[in-house]
Formats: sequence, structure tokens, C-alpha cells
Amino acid sequence: MASEQEFTMLNIYHDLMVEAKARMLSINALTNDQRGIPSPLVYEYGVLQIRMSCEIIGLACLIAHGDLVSQAKADLRKTYAPGQILAELGQMHDDFYPVPMRPEKTANGWHFAEYNGGPYLAKSEVAGIWARCGDVLHRGHVKKLLKAKNPVQKNFLDLQEWGQKIINLLNNHRIVTFDRRLAFICMLEDGNGDVKVALGEAPSPEQADLGLRGDAA
Repeated sequence: MASEQEFTMLNIYHDLMVEAKARMLSINALTNDQRGIPSPLVYEYGVLQIRMSCEIIGLACLIAHGDLVSQAKADLRKTYAPGQILAELGQMHDDFYPVPMRPEKTANGWHFAEYNGGPYLAKSEVAGIWARCGDVLHRGHVKKLLKAKNPVQKNFLDLQEWGQKIINLLNNHRIVTFDRRLAFICMLEDGNGDVKVALGEAPSPEQADLGLRGDAA
């Protein structure tokens, strides 16, 4: 049975997923209708949302592994840089990152099958994309100003690629705790427009087919 602390982490995880979904949807809304805003500013807004979403992924991994974080270095609990978070968690637990799944409605609830969709954001990509976004969000130095200007983007192809990978990762996913006793199971769209996050509890650590038992946020 999940503890009170684990249910608290469940609610925080839910809030992070609500935020990630809102950020992704806001990119689509602004790029589809720029509302007279110059394209470079629209691009910068989208890049900011991608960068923040990379940070959300890192923080979500920390929340799901509170048992490990309590044993980690103090600086891990203070950082927002996803590269540092993912690197340090990877040294403690080899299955700490979200794993996308394919939900199937059954007579008794939901079954989560193996993911068979498009490319999703791999943990090896997060730090690099976060850093590239950070470079865009600085005005730059004089040397950069003297260089030939880059063409104005109108199709936002890299935003589309990164955003779709993030959605494919988070849309339906699970994160298993270090002891493999619980999993955070998330659906960004539950059929009613809401984000649903539940704790899946395995009857035994050996069972990888986690059922949805316990409360949901």
C-alpha cells in the first residue's frame, strides 16, 4: 500500500504533467495563429516552453524517486538542470526515466501495452535540447551581432519536432520506483480533457504488468 508521502508525490507529479501539457498546447496555439507577433518572438516563446518542459521531465523523475533523492547529494535537490538530474539518477537506478505506453480500454479498466508510436524524447536528448534552447534565449554578444543574420523561421520545424517528441513521451507513460513496488502511471488525456495520474501497485516486485490500484490525481 502506498504511503501518505507517496500520495503527496503523486499530486505533485500530476501538477507537473498538467503544466507540461499546457506548455505544449500553448506552442501549438501561438504558432498556428501568431496574432501579429513577429516570427522571431513566437519562436523564442516556443523555445522557452520546450526548455521548461525539459526541466519538468527532470523534476518529475526526481518526484517519482523520492526514496533515491533522499540519499543523493544535497545539490541534486536544489538543481533544475535536467542534464545533472538525469545523470545522477542514472547512477542510482537504471529505469528512472518515463517509458511511453499504449493505453487500451478493457471491460475492467485500462491495459497499458507496449508503445508503438512515433519517436519520443530519449533521456540522452534532454540535456542537449535544453542547452540549445538556452542559447536561443540569450540576446548574444557583439561578435554574434556582427555575423550575418539567420533567416527568419516561419515553419518552426525544430519546435514541432521537439514538441512532438515530448508529447509522445509524456502522453501515456509510466515511471517505476526504485524498489519496483509502485509506478506513476500518467495519461495526459483521459477522454474528458483531464490529466490523470495514478499509482500502479505490483502484487510482487517480479511482476512487471502493473495494475491500477490506489488513488489517482
